[in-house]
Amino acid sequence: MTNIGLIGAGMIANIHAETAKRIGTTVAAVHDPRNEKAESFGSLHGCDVCDSVELLLERDDIDGVVIAVPNDLHAEIAIAALNAGKHVLLEKPMAMSIAQCDAILEARNSSGKVLQMGFVCRYSPAALKAKQIIERGEIGDVLHVQATLLRQRGIPGLGGWFTTKSRSGGGCLIDIGVHLIDLGMHITSKKSPARVHGKCLQAFTAETYSYEEMWSTPVEGGTFDVEDRVRSLVTDTSGTTFQLEVSWATHLPENSMNDGLLIEGTKGSLVVDLWSDKLQKGFADNGVPKTETVQIAVRDAWEDAFDGEHQAFADAIASGELVDGAGTGEDGRLVQTVIEAIYASDKQQVEITLQ
Repeated sequence: MTNIGLIGAGMIANIHAETAKRIGTTVAAVHDPRNEKAESFGSLHGCDVCDSVELLLERDDIDGVVIAVPNDLHAEIAIAALNAGKHVLLEKPMAMSIAQCDAILEARNSSGKVLQMGFVCRYSPAALKAKQIIERGEIGDVLHVQATLLRQRGIPGLGGWFTTKSRSGGGCLIDIGVHLIDLGMHITSKKSPARVHGKCLQAFTAETYSYEEMWSTPVEGGTFDVEDRVRSLVTDTSGTTFQLEVSWATHLPENSMNDGLLIEGTKGSLVVDLWSDKLQKGFADNGVPKTETVQIAVRDAWEDAFDGEHQAFADAIASGELVDGAGTGEDGRLVQTVIEAIYASDKQQVEITLQ
């Protein structure tokens, strides 16, 4: 039986707890400095409530911890957990800077414990199927990936920590763009970004944005000093290009573009809707364009993805080794490198060279 602790008791922590229970992992304890949140979480999930991170990490009955806290606390708590001898599932982004990523990696190496990044989109049934197809060579060498995640009204807690750069490190790019950056490189096995061009903007304000439903409610009079829209082009050393389109909010009609990837290869292409039970494969038959629908076994794509992530973490705890395909600390650092390059490109209005 695998026992874990949750650090953080917000919406994503609740999803982690529900997922853990589905796959047979026991949530032993939670800590959140917001006592009311922690007590509510403990009652809902039947776990103990610890008054501090230190008390949770001291518990011998906890094998690993899931860290689901604001971005500015990731490095500090991840390092403390690893140093305490706990395996760690760290929510994205890895940290606020490359230097913090390096400090986490140093703690992992010293502790000998597992560090798994929370890149849950890797476990989307459609993403898993797409990676299999690419690895079998069915679409040839990948030439271009268009990655899209556009919310119509999805700014999380406008005015709170998500939209406060000193706490989050950025806006939609570092919040949800990280998933597409990681997923594109992971699916294609193209992990050597060489040139980055990016454009970030804030299209909405607290006055022009109308809240509907998101992770948390707006904070009246709070800070909103981050981007809500990003466009970027990343070129790999192989020549493969990655086009990134991400928004927290847009005037586009809802569901006008599905969350996912358009992948073009030398022999064919894939249309990957991350939360669908099928994907489209394009190819040529004697020069004539053809389309094939590939069915995927899906129970609930969202839950399936989280189940896969947590099963990988439970297996890693049991074996002491990260499961093949899970997000590594090095993957987290690589994504952070691309994020920082996109922000630098936008600020300097130039293409950034990485290699």
